[in-house]
Amino acid sequence: MTITNTCAISDKKIINEEAPCILACPIRQDARDYVQLIARGRFNEAYRLVRERNPLPSACGRICTHPCETKCRRNSTEAPVAIAWLKRFLGDNFSEEPKKKTTEKYPEKIAIIGAGPAGLAAANDLALLGYSCTIFESNPTPGGMLRMGVPTYRLPRTAIDNDVELIKKLGVEIKYNTTLGADITFDSLKKDGFSVIFIGVGLLESRTLNIEGVNLDGVLKGVSFLNEVNTTGKAKIGKNVLVVGGGAVAMDCARTALRLKPDKVSIACLESRKEMPTTDFEIEETVHEGAILHNSVGPKRIVGKNGKVSGLETLKVKYVFDEQKRFNPAFYEGSESVIEADTVILAIGQASNLAFLKGQDGVQVTRGGTIIVNPGTFSTPVQGIYAGGDVVLGRGTMTESMAQGKKAAIAIHNALRNTALKDDKWAEKPAVPDIAASRIALIKKEQKHDMPTMPSDKRLDNFEEVELGFSMNAAVKEAQRCMNCGAGAFVDDNLCVGCLTCVRVCPFEVPKITRGDTAAYINGDCQSCGLCIVECPAKAIGFKTPQEDCGKDALEAVFKDKYIQGIKPFIVNFYCQYSAYNEAPENASDNLLVFHFRRVGVLGLGKVEPSLYLKAFELGAHGVLVTACKDEECHFCKEKEWVERRTKYAAQMLSGLGIDARRFQTHFISSQSGREIVDIAFKMVEELRNLSI
Repeated sequence: MTITNTCAISDKKIINEEAPCILACPIRQDARDYVQLIARGRFNEAYRLVRERNPLPSACGRICTHPCETKCRRNSTEAPVAIAWLKRFLGDNFSEEPKKKTTEKYPEKIAIIGAGPAGLAAANDLALLGYSCTIFESNPTPGGMLRMGVPTYRLPRTAIDNDVELIKKLGVEIKYNTTLGADITFDSLKKDGFSVIFIGVGLLESRTLNIEGVNLDGVLKGVSFLNEVNTTGKAKIGKNVLVVGGGAVAMDCARTALRLKPDKVSIACLESRKEMPTTDFEIEETVHEGAILHNSVGPKRIVGKNGKVSGLETLKVKYVFDEQKRFNPAFYEGSESVIEADTVILAIGQASNLAFLKGQDGVQVTRGGTIIVNPGTFSTPVQGIYAGGDVVLGRGTMTESMAQGKKAAIAIHNALRNTALKDDKWAEKPAVPDIAASRIALIKKEQKHDMPTMPSDKRLDNFEEVELGFSMNAAVKEAQRCMNCGAGAFVDDNLCVGCLTCVRVCPFEVPKITRGDTAAYINGDCQSCGLCIVECPAKAIGFKTPQEDCGKDALEAVFKDKYIQGIKPFIVNFYCQYSAYNEAPENASDNLLVFHFRRVGVLGLGKVEPSLYLKAFELGAHGVLVTACKDEECHFCKEKEWVERRTKYAAQMLSGLGIDARRFQTHFISSQSGREIVDIAFKMVEELRNLSI
């Protein structure tokens, strides 16, 4: 979602800062904006926003390494917003076919090799642009390494299939069991009329170690092991399994092995606990399930008896990375020790199989076995051949692979149409700076919601998904922790009179007027409470995004509903969405199921002008009920004080017009969907009936 404003802003005051979560995402997912929509209960809109940039939201919400959360400014107050889990919530519970951006149907056919993240992303975006795409996949099912390498307890296959089904509905064809170099060739594809070939085959083979003993019986390769278990549900292992490696694949191998019921599973890796190249969550879950972790040890040789593995001889690690931060491990001499094992699974990285490039001398390959491409267009020196994903990255994440597929799609379109289409999401922008240390104490602490998981005593008996997903309540409350970074208030220099009102009313002490300036400036620490917008006498302050409509659009929508005609009394309820979804999951709702009411929800009633309450009467409401958060439960500090002040002012205005006080009521409550609000609503209906309305 593009930040927009209609006011002229001084060049010296930058408002084009972007939320760090968005900038951290390789595909520039609109994390802040879809989280804000979830916080407002606008789930279908949130899903659509996610799907606009992410062709695999269900899968991504489960296995993304979420760099967005690493950069989340909530880290300064307690913990990041659970951005990835919120994406999963949308992917699991909502769905809508993506709509094409154009009615064009271009004549060129595009061949895509591999139905992994890069290939699926490229096909999705090219189809949206108007191209006919065919994916050639060597396996019988889509997903690439998502299906081959990621265990089902992390990524159910239905999540992949549901995502892929929507891509197919765009017109993308997938031909399975079709391998480049065996079933098809570059020449045959060209003869079949394909103008462009995009290679997104991934890294499908495991790297091995150049040490003694790697050919012993009982030495397995990580990717092959995972693929076998993912395909058949079983694999031949011993009673004492040792996984070599410290990354995500190693953790997957260990947790998969645990479900095959050996007596013991251990992990040996070069890195210290802090250096391990995977997420803390994955490491903690692996250890929690029973794996034993041996850090800072390197393999010297695999030892065996009678041709079978009996253990791994290791050396203690001095360091993994040298002074130049290069991977260059060093070991302590004479520190040998043996970790006993009858099965050793090597999960030290993945490698490509580029046999299909035979005869394509123009496609250049690195010493590491990756394809060399133009970094801007993902084209190879051979005209019409492009590549992206792990076969270019070497070792990348799901989102990095999707990003390359998406960028390649634009480059292919530009080459075929001789145009210069750009995706503004990848434009360089400054990030909203870290929260000022002095301001952290002013922001309410709200603990991150934990992901519900399968009980530990049941996990290892099956391959069912461990993480169970957020309920609607948990998703909304977690989303409401978002600070809306980069989308808060801004000041129009042409209207600001420098009266200091915003400086006085802001509970977070954000607006400033520096010496020599005549207008206020609101930086990225704005929490979007909206108090300054309502109080500004010059009306010089507004929000940067249209999501913050302060209740105006929602009120207009209420009176466009033809079904309100004839309802007497008809009451509009302005309520704070921060206290919605507070009930038990089965009662989760922000609806007030009372016939006489329609609701206008706002994330913080401090954003609502008193005139909007009066507008409801003008449009035909017989009564207005304002239900705000209790002070201790309010997301925004000091908001109750301002709600009381403004509703009192509105009540005085209505009284002056001769409107009975019972027609305008304000209550501070704990929940917008519990028994308390229902009782208040029914009582107000009866009071208005007694007024003969």
